[in-house]
Amino acid sequence: MRIVLNSHLDDPGTRACITGLYRRLRAIDIEATLNDWDHYDRYDAAVFMAYDHDMDAARRQNPSIRVALADPKQRDQTQVAAAHAADFLIVTGVEQRDVFYPHNRNVLAFTMITPMPVVQRVHVDKDRIVIGYHGNRVHLESMCTSVTPALNELGRRRPVELWAVYNIEVHGRAQIGVPDPTLVKTRHIQWTPDVEPGSDVSRVFYSDLRHADIGIVPNALPVRNRLGGLAVTAHEEAEFAYEPFDHLLRFKASTNAARVYPFAQLGIPVVGDFVPSAGQLIRDGESGFIVSSPSGWFEALDTLAASSDLRNRSAAALRASVDAECDRQLRQFVAMCAGDLKSGEPPFFDRASVDEERAQADRYERPRGPGGLRRIQRRLKSVVGR
Repeated sequence: MRIVLNSHLDDPGTRACITGLYRRLRAIDIEATLNDWDHYDRYDAAVFMAYDHDMDAARRQNPSIRVALADPKQRDQTQVAAAHAADFLIVTGVEQRDVFYPHNRNVLAFTMITPMPVVQRVHVDKDRIVIGYHGNRVHLESMCTSVTPALNELGRRRPVELWAVYNIEVHGRAQIGVPDPTLVKTRHIQWTPDVEPGSDVSRVFYSDLRHADIGIVPNALPVRNRLGGLAVTAHEEAEFAYEPFDHLLRFKASTNAARVYPFAQLGIPVVGDFVPSAGQLIRDGESGFIVSSPSGWFEALDTLAASSDLRNRSAAALRASVDAECDRQLRQFVAMCAGDLKSGEPPFFDRASVDEERAQADRYERPRGPGGLRRIQRRLKSVVGR
């Protein structure tokens, strides 16, 4: 089998979806080529970033080529049409897979990683515990009602630091979700595009993040007025047996469990929000913990902080779990490049509902700086109580 993987860009997303996949395919002796835009007739399958695809040209040159789009979006009709036209889609996790099934029956939930050299880490008993985070500003600030209260409580009981790696220069410094500085010291660490020698990942993973004792992978979005939300979203049928203790979760369709991967390669145990894709990589109680509430986050962090032996066992189990799942998904990708795919239109595709969702997209704006965050912080303090 011959696979071409093309992208005009060189950014973190492309390194995971295109370059990283290319390296993983070569490692299992698949004949993969990077960035050949002129000879699609030589290949059985082509992989593009969804926003940078050459699908029409590939099919003109080679009508039998199988086309995969990685990291599809649906904010405009062109993106929806591309997702519909691809032979199959590669998405970040089961959350995004579910969202795209109405557009394409062949969707692969794939842990998109940039391969990293392994660090052999031995955890030892210590007083000061470093909690490590990497990702974007959104998830760091969104942990304000779950992880942050837990970190504050942990800081009341032992010396704790939070080391947060993200792109501060581009997106600004986090304003909420940051622990109380009198309880937990926070280091805001600038992510850098300079890569670690022998890899395609930022050197900051090896210069800074590798020293963390516990990694956190927050993925949930804060829900305002949980009890009120439960009441508003409930149907009137008593047969559904609603209770005020039910969970009410919100998380992005593009939830990315791959943020677990660097911690696994660096020998760091993790705690993650219980979003569906987290369970593909983390075995709760064995290779980390999956939690949701401030109490759940505190108990998991406190348990790992108290035992270097548990941190060592969890980190080893995490690496084995991640390796096994990534290998399984890679085999599944190869099978979708060559095997039978589901045919026919997706049964529940409703263009009107897709357009209705997209029409609401402008209401959700990305963070632009401090803005009204002081007001939000005051409200959070009154809700959390600490």
